[in-house]
Amino acid sequence: MESAVRQLLVERQQLLVTFCRAAGIAPGAAKEDEKSVLLHLCQVLMDYAALWQFEIHDALSRDDSPASGASDVLQAEQPMLMQAAKAMLDFNDLVDVALLEGRLMDLDPYLSSLGEVLAERFEAEDRVITVL
Repeated sequence: MESAVRQLLVERQQLLVTFCRAAGIAPGAAKEDEKSVLLHLCQVLMDYAALWQFEIHDALSRDDSPASGASDVLQAEQPMLMQAAKAMLDFNDLVDVALLEGRLMDLDPYLSSLGEVLAERFEAEDRVITVL
């Protein structure tokens, strides 16, 4: 579990760097540059969500050890974590559709909303990680 948490924190840092790059795309940026950054952001988002789900969440859900309060904290944080996962998937789908249709729209409101959700998610994850 310790190595999964370390990996999560490394991927979180990568996610934040990539998110900041995407948020900093100038409105007149070359379409290929914008597309590349958005595709990378979506990949990092999905990798991050998968790492949490399959390496940490599932392991804690299987943990029957009464000494570990992490399962209880996980259960309390689950609604927020699920909401954030849905927002991450929705953003990924939004970018996929925009790229398939060949229209890159102004993503500022979507990135802003995603940023808020990610901040809340990181706080919820940290509450779980703290009791591990």
